[in-house]
Amino acid sequence: MRSQLQRRLTYGANVAVALVLAGVLVVMANWLANKYPIRHDFVQTSDMYRLADKTKSVLRELPTNVHFYVFSNPQDSELYGKLERLLRAYGDVSRRVSFTMVDSIRDIAKLRALVRELSVDAPDTVVVVYDDQKKVLTEMDMADFRFEHDYNTGGQIKKMRLFKAEQAFTSALLELMHPVKLTARFTVKHGEKSIMVNGADGLSEARRFLDRDNLESAPLELVTLQALTPSNCNVLIAAGPTKPFLEAEVNLLRRYLLDGGRALILLDPELKSGLEELLAEFNVQVGNNVVVDPERRLPYASPLQLIAGLYGDHPITRRLQTFTMFFLARSVSVRDPKNSVNVADDLILTGDKGWGEIKTEGDTFRFDEDEDLAGPVSVGVTVENKKSGMRLVVIGDSDFITNREIVQGGNRDLLLNTVNWLLKREFLVAIGTKTVVEMKRLELDKLQLTIVTVTVIGVIPALALVAGVAVWLMRRR
Repeated sequence: MRSQLQRRLTYGANVAVALVLAGVLVVMANWLANKYPIRHDFVQTSDMYRLADKTKSVLRELPTNVHFYVFSNPQDSELYGKLERLLRAYGDVSRRVSFTMVDSIRDIAKLRALVRELSVDAPDTVVVVYDDQKKVLTEMDMADFRFEHDYNTGGQIKKMRLFKAEQAFTSALLELMHPVKLTARFTVKHGEKSIMVNGADGLSEARRFLDRDNLESAPLELVTLQALTPSNCNVLIAAGPTKPFLEAEVNLLRRYLLDGGRALILLDPELKSGLEELLAEFNVQVGNNVVVDPERRLPYASPLQLIAGLYGDHPITRRLQTFTMFFLARSVSVRDPKNSVNVADDLILTGDKGWGEIKTEGDTFRFDEDEDLAGPVSVGVTVENKKSGMRLVVIGDSDFITNREIVQGGNRDLLLNTVNWLLKREFLVAIGTKTVVEMKRLELDKLQLTIVTVTVIGVIPALALVAGVAVWLMRRR
């Protein structure tokens, strides 16, 4: 009798311990899943809902809660479901992010109250609320559409082409987190490309992209200034000057850089800017040539169109996983690699077979070992003086940021990453637009569908029944 009681107590204790351990494992698994969530989209052919490192960095830096209100109709709008899935990904990165999906058909009462409170006046609108501030994003901020003719009704069908919501959301967070915008000042009066021009050779798109990163772009006439300091110019950009800077302007730039200024200088080949000697003082050698790389060349394209895919190990290009395209580029290299004051690094490189062509008058180019600059050739250099805080980037082309070229390859990302590095915002890396693609669909023929049906409805329940009978027979023995 006593041994039977002991046996029962032992079995009971084993069962209790097993239940406790199982409960602990379940709690631990849920805790780990909650603390380190991992999402994977098994049905989408693109990485549409995979957040960029820049977005994750911004979300982890959130000092307070932020709430997204999405006003849309799930039956009529392509945006509704995509925005919901994207915001869930945001919430997985930061607990400070929450969102409300306001169905404009079903949630009439909630819709009316929030419309009055948040001053919403259009469908497919997202309102980002951060403390007592808010940012309103429209449909066009979050997506690009194409319109196709509807042969049934004679009207037009609107279809989403590009999904830009991650760009819009992260830019809104940056703007709300830093209400005072930093300023990128573009030099003028030297034949530079203009941020006010909307044509192919203008920089209006670059201006728009910088504004999206919470950077205000404005022109700057150096000749009118007595002093230029990092406090009144967060970053200076000279975009392809075609006329030389005055001596007084060069001296102004020299003092600006010596005082810890930050500048992006874009110099096209075969043009004298008057900045070449100044840049040499800061360990940058600007070549008098045109860079050619026969290993990377588009079919039927001019040999002068340089496609670069090799980059230095630098925060600007570390995550740049695509080519950058330059219409016409000159070499820009490190003058003295041993300089420990103005530390310079190559940023963009050609392949081993690329070279810097000295003779640019003809239409054909051939490497001359005695005259030309042998590859790999650098077309971009970064310089940093850690004592003064000065940061400088020089690139041998300005066309890559024009409205015509900025959307090519990684040109836009190169510009934004460069400006953010100059401003010491290394945690910001570019967010690309996501192309809307069709979902993967599993199409089964009749035999495959029959096999799946029999397996799910017949085989799996039968296996469970057999296992139960086997356990019962073993216990009977």
